[in-house]
Amino acid sequence: MSFITQPIAWLTGIPESNLRLLLTIGGAYPIARMYRKMYFDKCESTPVSSATISERNMFMLVAGLSLSLFFNGTDIYHSLLTVAVSYGILHLGDRQGNRFLGTAGVWVFNSIYLLAGYYFTQTDEYDVTWTMPQCILCLRLMGFSFDFLDGEKVPVKVAGPVSEKKAEDPAAHQTNIRPTEEKKAPNQLPLSFSDDTPLTQLPDFVQVLAYCFFPSAFLVGPQFSFSLYRRWLAVNPNLVNATAEQREEAENAQMRYVFRCLGLAIVYLALQQGIGSQYPTSYLLTDEYASLSFFRRAWIMVVAGKFVFNKYIGACAYFGISYEGHDADGNSLYGGLANADPVKYETATSIDTVIAAFNVNTNLWSKYYVFKRLKFMNNKLISQFGTLAFLAIWHGFHAAYFSTFFTEFIAVMTEQVLRKRLLPLVEPYTQKNFIALAAWKFIAWATCCCCLYYSVIQFDLLKIGKTLTAYKQVYFLGHLIYAAVLIADKFLLRPMIRPSKAKVN
Repeated sequence: MSFITQPIAWLTGIPESNLRLLLTIGGAYPIARMYRKMYFDKCESTPVSSATISERNMFMLVAGLSLSLFFNGTDIYHSLLTVAVSYGILHLGDRQGNRFLGTAGVWVFNSIYLLAGYYFTQTDEYDVTWTMPQCILCLRLMGFSFDFLDGEKVPVKVAGPVSEKKAEDPAAHQTNIRPTEEKKAPNQLPLSFSDDTPLTQLPDFVQVLAYCFFPSAFLVGPQFSFSLYRRWLAVNPNLVNATAEQREEAENAQMRYVFRCLGLAIVYLALQQGIGSQYPTSYLLTDEYASLSFFRRAWIMVVAGKFVFNKYIGACAYFGISYEGHDADGNSLYGGLANADPVKYETATSIDTVIAAFNVNTNLWSKYYVFKRLKFMNNKLISQFGTLAFLAIWHGFHAAYFSTFFTEFIAVMTEQVLRKRLLPLVEPYTQKNFIALAAWKFIAWATCCCCLYYSVIQFDLLKIGKTLTAYKQVYFLGHLIYAAVLIADKFLLRPMIRPSKAKVN
């Protein structure tokens, strides 16, 4: 659809591919509004009829395919082909009584197809091509295949404590459960991958296709299970035993959440264009940057790394699929599929906290479908490395992806050592003095930011040669600090823990 976007790109100065990306994401909002007017606002009872479910599903399919056609053009056939072939593989595996073989086939086929796409389309820069939605689709189909494999398990009754959130009826807990979540209560699981993800039967192809092309999630995520999509089609959560006032409150809460997400997106986009564009990672390779003082070079590198992260910071809330029940005060909650927590992200004092607040649903997907599937190795470290390696190659062939994940892993280890060494020294002061606590929190925040943004620079530079050039300008300071801390930890004495005095009777 370049005949639409090229004139606008010429007028605004925004690259055509980036403009097409923004318009496709923005297009999900009016579609969500139309969907709500057609199916939610006029709905009076639940559950809905099978005819209405089919109609809703067809709406989502047509809308998602339309947006995909706008973004991909004729390259939409890549997505259609991979969905059809993956579905066929699972169908054949089921007919042969071997779902494991079908699941393995889906993983192999989608991995090869995505990597081949990277191989034939990648350049030395970031490319906004059909491989962008394809990498999202790759994870979605892989997770779907595992859900189908898990569906062979016998249905069980899942028990758990009562939660303040009441998104689901307790009867819905009669289901198959993931083998990796047998010890966790269903109300403690995330909305995106709840306890009912296993599929006892292969769903209709049309539903699977609509799920894969969900309008607000097919291009950049978030990831969520097919079970959530099917459950959402079958019921309007806002209307379950709700009065007119409660329905109005739910809609107002939804709109507040949507506009908050939209407002934050605009703020981050404005900061990216206003500040981030002044400090691109490519500037770190210039002679002008090399001529600056050391401290200014180090500062600019941290700022550039900050905006690398900001590039990746919810129309899903507008559709209602992210509805997760009510809080203790009866207020409707719509953050179930939030892919980032900006407040937690901006105030994080540890890299683990950043990971928990950023790209949330992709991290959950990796946890459930990669990390926990590697538990047969009986080694958590190997499972972590396996997950990181999978995520690195999922992004593409650029060597800097692998070095980025490795550097961040080392940064996390360094952070753990520093906390282990320093916490016993500072806690006597931070527990008694608010100023000391605030100072410690600030130091932890600043250290976290410097480590994280220093490490992520290479993710944007893509090439190892460019990465080495940039780090050379600051004398590989971060790498030297990581090495010094980890080596020193091996040779310094462990902090002494004084045994408590025995009580004398």
